[in-house]
Amino acid sequence: MYDIPHLFICQGFFFNGKGDLSCLLFLLCVDIAAIEILDRDCLEIWYNIKIMTTELTFENIKKNREIQTYLEFTDRAFALMGYKEHGRHHALYCSDIAGQILQYLGYGQREQELAKIAAYLHDIGNVVSKHDHDQSGAVMFLNFLNLTSYDDEAFAVASAIGCHEDKNMDPVSPIAAALVLGDKTDVRHERLRTDDLRSLDKHSKVIAACRKVDVIVDKSRMVIDLSILIDTSICSVMDYFEIFLARTNYCRRASRILNCSFELHINEDKFL
Repeated sequence: MYDIPHLFICQGFFFNGKGDLSCLLFLLCVDIAAIEILDRDCLEIWYNIKIMTTELTFENIKKNREIQTYLEFTDRAFALMGYKEHGRHHALYCSDIAGQILQYLGYGQREQELAKIAAYLHDIGNVVSKHDHDQSGAVMFLNFLNLTSYDDEAFAVASAIGCHEDKNMDPVSPIAAALVLGDKTDVRHERLRTDDLRSLDKHSKVIAACRKVDVIVDKSRMVIDLSILIDTSICSVMDYFEIFLARTNYCRRASRILNCSFELHINEDKFL
């Protein structure tokens, strides 16, 4: 048995002594036979890894067991920390919005597919750490491909994943812009894990107040509109802007990359 100080294994996650999520790549460095205390989920990671050796498609990505496991583990860690859902449901929502935005704006099918792939995978880096998870996720995606060299499509997806938290910069491509819009407009109250408003912090209360969320693409005016119905008995409109001003500005930047303007309607009133 190797001496592994300050690490223990619980529910398939590795935590250090401070309670932060530690590097899952530890699995790749330690001989599994030498680890005596592993739960069933950890063993599944080791024995069920499926590298992307087939064509890079959205359907193959969704069926990839390694990716499914990372999303499941990530969401479990966020649940333990009391954060909103960051698993497969969020990934599917983001990929759907990203693909539809490019579809409605007339982008080609392959660009739509790459945007859906990037959006589905954008949060997998959280299995390493919430900090810099965008860059961790980009490297993990390239590792999935298991190639000796990469083409433009691989880098298009990796760069989109890697820049999706760079709120002070423009997204690097239409694929990246669609990912940003899919991710940053997902303020659905369904992502919360509790209905007990007393236990929620200010960020979560804003999410709880968002009772209906629609992303509307108007190609005739080249406008991307985020329309939200907020329950003002839970939070005020000003609370929304206080919490989400940075992501709103990032949506404006992303829309510009797609040659669109970004509009925000809250309770049918136009704010942008």
